[in-house]
Amino acid sequence: MQMAMMAWRLLWSFVLMGVLSCVALEIHPEESQYYAAEGSDVTMHCQYNDTLDSSGYIIWDSAPFGVSPLLIIRFSDGQLLSDHYEPMKGRVHFTAREPQNGDASITISNVSRSDAMTYSCVVKKLPKVEKIMTLTVMKPPSQPICNVQGEFAQGNNVTLTCLSFHGESPLTYTWAKISGNQVLPANAVVDSVRGTMRVDSIIEQDCGSYRCTVESLVGSKSCELVLPCPDVPEAHMSSALLITISITVVLIILAVSIITAGCLWWFRKKTGQYNLSDETPPSRWIPKKKEILPSLHYEAKNQTVTLTAFRMLQD
Repeated sequence: MQMAMMAWRLLWSFVLMGVLSCVALEIHPEESQYYAAEGSDVTMHCQYNDTLDSSGYIIWDSAPFGVSPLLIIRFSDGQLLSDHYEPMKGRVHFTAREPQNGDASITISNVSRSDAMTYSCVVKKLPKVEKIMTLTVMKPPSQPICNVQGEFAQGNNVTLTCLSFHGESPLTYTWAKISGNQVLPANAVVDSVRGTMRVDSIIEQDCGSYRCTVESLVGSKSCELVLPCPDVPEAHMSSALLITISITVVLIILAVSIITAGCLWWFRKKTGQYNLSDETPPSRWIPKKKEILPSLHYEAKNQTVTLTAFRMLQD
């Protein structure tokens, strides 16, 4: 009877340990889908909430589309094997120095299109736990080229363009103003697929620096351009102001002409000098001359009366 009880307890202990082991060992990857740019490094996460003993192991294998799984890297009983898969030789390693302590993540450097496949992280410690992940390798967007179509002047319509010639879809374009009030024009229309931004009826506040950013799942690049501010005095000079200035100039010229003519007439009248080229002046302009007539002497009553007559000669 005692032997039966001890056997039962032992069996129950093994069952309980197995259940606890199943509950304790879990893999917690942050994500199961990874995207990487060609030539970059990518880390695929595989964390578990336990430590391995001498009986446990960690393996990563890959399954290229239509091909049987291939061993990529292995850690077992303190030993590391990372050169088994020739295409990744020297490019794959465990991210943590001691993967047996709960972090079995790996990093693949300088990824290429051939690295795009399905990966599985397997952690074995009574029981075995496995997590599947997928890696997609894409060509990142190239440096875009920014340009402007149309003349940037008061009241005009212009279109800002941004184009990346290399990169895999989906590509998304965004525009931002990076100077001044850093706010896009109120009437700007942005095409996030074609990379254009149309601005109608430009005003002074629209001038400044703009940045276009093209993004994909594996990276982003940007370019900038400057829309110069128009000459404010010329750009904002109204027709009413132009008319006022024109009338003022005409009045000034007329006033100067009248003053000059009046001064010339006064000077000539005062000096009595005229140019030979001048027309014969009116008779009233000719100075009057005095003429003394002969004296008439009368004697009457021993008195002499002298009468002198003056006559003004006029033409």
